[in-house]
Amino acid sequence: MAGRFQEQAEYGVAELYAATGGFHKLCLIGEGGFGKVYRAMINYTPVAIKVLDKQGLQGMAEFLNEVRLARSIQHPHVVRLLGFTGDAAKGASRGSEGNGTQCLVYELLTNGNLEDRLLRRMASTPPLLWPTRVKVAAQIADALQYLHSLGIVHRDIKPANMFLDCNMDAKLGDIGLASLDGWRAGASRAADENAVGTWAYLAPEYKTEGRSSPSTDAWALGLCLLQLVLGRDPKDIIRAVQQALEECKLPQVVDASAGAWDMKVAERMLKLGLWCCMHDARQRPAVATVHQELARLAGTLQSQGLLE
Repeated sequence: MAGRFQEQAEYGVAELYAATGGFHKLCLIGEGGFGKVYRAMINYTPVAIKVLDKQGLQGMAEFLNEVRLARSIQHPHVVRLLGFTGDAAKGASRGSEGNGTQCLVYELLTNGNLEDRLLRRMASTPPLLWPTRVKVAAQIADALQYLHSLGIVHRDIKPANMFLDCNMDAKLGDIGLASLDGWRAGASRAADENAVGTWAYLAPEYKTEGRSSPSTDAWALGLCLLQLVLGRDPKDIIRAVQQALEECKLPQVVDASAGAWDMKVAERMLKLGLWCCMHDARQRPAVATVHQELARLAGTLQSQGLLE
């Protein structure tokens, strides 16, 4: 792991409670098995406050794991941890559970998450144009290959955990389920006690054996690449893409709301996605390889003036 911790602030629960109007529903911007996320302003800075639901799916161990990992991760395309409540900080440093409400304070990404944008859940926002989608794919792959270089498996790669800032640059978030594994030192790691993550994005070997590795992250990333091109949910998407490529019907399946796709770029992204989604984990590419190819595509678009 990285050798030096980022500097973060330590907050009192009362301060965060006040900043959100008492964790008011009008400040609520997201929720899930882990708890809820609120928008707030602290020291003139817009932030996202993640509040752990102690009865939720993300237990205290995962929450403290998120504190420990987030403190040591520094990458332009990983959501930045700004601070946490004192109990969380003390629990992370002791490797034990703190008492009271546990909160993490992250930078706020103002353009929401990728899932909402792809599925057009926010009617007021325009669709993502296809060059932006290529850039987003390259940036997320960059973040993921960085985590893998530190020995970290994310274990919950999906569009809902990819966020867009004011410049439409992407950042990977929600590392509460990530694990620091010994996969680099040995063969495959032992089966996880319980498979975690979002079922639709779990690789076959993870569903059946509970075995996570960089290859399981690659599988999920591949599904996300397919979604970026087709603009739809992941159900049956692999077969839909295979059929479109076999029948030369790519123009009929790409997301038309993204603009007039360069079909060569769309085809390359889809083939990368399918490569990541090979059933045999040993046949999948390393995420670093995927990033290299996506960065090349994004660089070409930039040189053509299609990206800033």
